Amino acid sequence: MKLGTRKSITLHDLSKELGLSIQTISKALSGRAGMSEETRSRIIRTASVRGYLTVSQAREMVSRGIAPYPTFQFRFVLIQSRQSMNYNVLLTEGLRERLDQLDHRLESYVLDEDVPDHAFSDWMEKRNLPTADGLFIAPRLLSDSTERKLFELPLPKVLINYPRPLSRIDSVIWDVFEAVCMAVDRLAQLGHTRIMYVGDIHSQRGYTRRWQAFEEMMGELQLDHDAELHITDVWDECMLIDKLRSSQPTAIIAGIDEDIVRLHDSLTTLGYRIPEDISLVGLANGPVAALPHLSRPQLLIRETGYKAAEKMLWRLANQGEPCEHIRIAGPFYNGQTIRRFS
Repeated sequence: MKLGTRKSITLHDLSKELGLSIQTISKALSGRAGMSEETRSRIIRTASVRGYLTVSQAREMVSRGIAPYPTFQFRFVLIQSRQSMNYNVLLTEGLRERLDQLDHRLESYVLDEDVPDHAFSDWMEKRNLPTADGLFIAPRLLSDSTERKLFELPLPKVLINYPRPLSRIDSVIWDVFEAVCMAVDRLAQLGHTRIMYVGDIHSQRGYTRRWQAFEEMMGELQLDHDAELHITDVWDECMLIDKLRSSQPTAIIAGIDEDIVRLHDSLTTLGYRIPEDISLVGLANGPVAALPHLSRPQLLIRETGYKAAEKMLWRLANQGEPCEHIRIAGPFYNGQTIRRFS
């Protein structure tokens, strides 16, 4: 339903048309309790149609959850890269679940290359980005400069990632830092002291966070975490063999989702039995079809999407409040790829 601009209509006019007291109408429009949701909805709809409510007022009411049947539909945009597609389904499900409750719209676009300013402006205009009510920015954009350009847009934004230092932006992320700490702790409880980390720690902020968590937790437990004993970059089987010989781990943490099955298969090819000879924990974005019993910290991606939508609605109604950074932590699934070391 289209909202009109403010006309010369008063609370008295609304009272006369609806057959309700001015006090009741005022109470409905301010979100106070004391009436049925049907009555509140009828008042809000009438005030919108008659032009008593401006678009900005209606948006604020919907974002605060005052209107039980929204009279204004928000349009939100999710920006992601092709690299994020393997978990985008879960993320989008969480976003849609919350936004659908208020009948809002979510559009999704892929932006995974660094583009010059004029090309970025064209890309943005073609997708009507400046008219969106809010912007969700998914992890793993390939270009830091592209991410910064998105940050500069004059729109409410929620970053679904760890923010850079000094970033004035709300953020929500599934907590891979806590997940790695949980994995190290679980293996240590099982008697493992030689734990090797495998995974790129450079190309994404989330990857760097995982390694920082590994170093911190190993340090807390007074276990050796010399980077030379671990694989912290792109790797092949020769590198894996070399590191296995030098560090002789009893357990391995695969820090990157895409590495888990390849690592498991390489270890098996080299003659390692899992978990009899070596325990394996993987930071998987979700259940792994090829390894259904993989031991792993559960990354709550869908729940993060839901929380990011909540944060966006809150931000629309509280634009002057300080930025907030939220981390969503899940439990540990023991699976069948770890065992006690003796």
